[in-house]
Amino acid sequence: MSSKSAESIKLWLKDNHNALFILILVFSFLVRLYFFANAYSQPLWWDEAEYMATAKHWAFGVPYDINPQRPPLFQLAAIPFLWFGLGEGSLKFFLVLLPSVCTIGLVYFVGRELFGKRIALIATAASSVVWSFLFWSIRFQPDFFSLSFQLLSVLFFWKTFKEGKKSFAILTGVFIALAFYFKISALLVPLSFLIFILFKDGFLFIKNKNYWLIFLSFLLALIPFGIWQYVLFGNPVAFAPSYIGGTGIGQGWELGWTVMNFFYQLPKPFFFALFLVGIALSLLHIGLSADLYLKNKERRLDPSLFSLILLFVMVCFYVFYIRGIIEDRWVFLMIPFIMYFSAKGLDTIAEKTKQLHPKAPLVVILLALLFLAYVQVQHAHSLIEVKKTSYLPVKEASLWIKQNSVPDDTILSNSYTQATTYAERKILPYPALVRNESDSYSYMPSKKEMLDELVNESHPKYLMVSVFERHPDWTQDWLNENQPRLKPVQAYFSDAQKTQAMLIVYEISYV
Repeated sequence: MSSKSAESIKLWLKDNHNALFILILVFSFLVRLYFFANAYSQPLWWDEAEYMATAKHWAFGVPYDINPQRPPLFQLAAIPFLWFGLGEGSLKFFLVLLPSVCTIGLVYFVGRELFGKRIALIATAASSVVWSFLFWSIRFQPDFFSLSFQLLSVLFFWKTFKEGKKSFAILTGVFIALAFYFKISALLVPLSFLIFILFKDGFLFIKNKNYWLIFLSFLLALIPFGIWQYVLFGNPVAFAPSYIGGTGIGQGWELGWTVMNFFYQLPKPFFFALFLVGIALSLLHIGLSADLYLKNKERRLDPSLFSLILLFVMVCFYVFYIRGIIEDRWVFLMIPFIMYFSAKGLDTIAEKTKQLHPKAPLVVILLALLFLAYVQVQHAHSLIEVKKTSYLPVKEASLWIKQNSVPDDTILSNSYTQATTYAERKILPYPALVRNESDSYSYMPSKKEMLDELVNESHPKYLMVSVFERHPDWTQDWLNENQPRLKPVQAYFSDAQKTQAMLIVYEISYV
């Protein structure tokens, strides 16, 4: 490193905001490293195993049916690690934990662009300890990659407004597309952009070249995805059935009002109260500025209003379209914006204490953040501990099958993704278990004879039965009728007396 570069870094760190930002990043990494060291070997869940099974299919040819509704970039990123013989722990560290820390850094840069350094630092510190971020930072999911690119698109979208550079508009479109390459739900971001653009410029937006650059760069960046979908699935939008036209996700379910719970559950009570304060202050400002918004469209470039629109779009999408039960990781993008408003509320309250002592606001903010960190880390720790061994029998049974079979063997199991990942064999689900248009697995009407046909035609070496996945109602009857040809070779129990079996592996005889 040249002396000039070293001097530039020293000058940059002399800014207290920059030094605090680095400290927050270091803390974010260390707290995640603690949880990683404690639980990196935990078994993969269904979705995690689907990504891993796809990566192993592409890396080693492990038999697996690719799901068209899982964008490919996360799985592709895993392939070099698999080729070098690195295990799940290494993949989680490089592809989940580190992107999680990068996400925290981007919360700061987006917040600084929207609300200034002070609010950005408070929101970044708060986001770094949110239990949901901590819990999923050691699960093999692409959410942090996608969220990072979503935040980058927000950053350059706003910079496009402020500086008007064409390069920023192009980067906005490219980053939206890259976010989509990891999670299809990233399309909520351009939808939010469109609504804000219509609010700001109305239908005159069609005259703005930068908007067209965003749109075109986004479409061009998606061309490889469309080609991939067409080559593998015969349709450039094969992912679409569960996202378009209401055919699939949420059909017939109750409205997804559960998404509203995350405004409280993610920040926890104290910071939720601060969030309400921040929202109230923002709405008051917007209300008082309404006449200015009408007269001057440049005054509509309000970061609070933009943030509210983004949150509103997310809520509407999950309430009225996805519906049903909403998972916390689906709404990751809510977290930074909840914390921006919470930071605004905290900063406003803290400033009121300045009359007591010049340093009082800093003390109030630090105490609030320490309290938040304690509550959030404790909750994350208890949640990780409870879930750490879930699906462990499925993992152990699949590894046992791998050791006691050859690559050409076929296994019958409804733990399709996990068994594929760990056994690395061709896994056949029960004939009644089918993937439907909504990217979920359900049971269609079937008969025991269908399983007889599957067994006689495919000759699976082992059959796995467990409490971890649903099985057809007739499964136990089929087992009873075929006892002479089924030999229990491995079992896992929920009690020390070994009276309550959770999973049994049968070897099937064809003599």
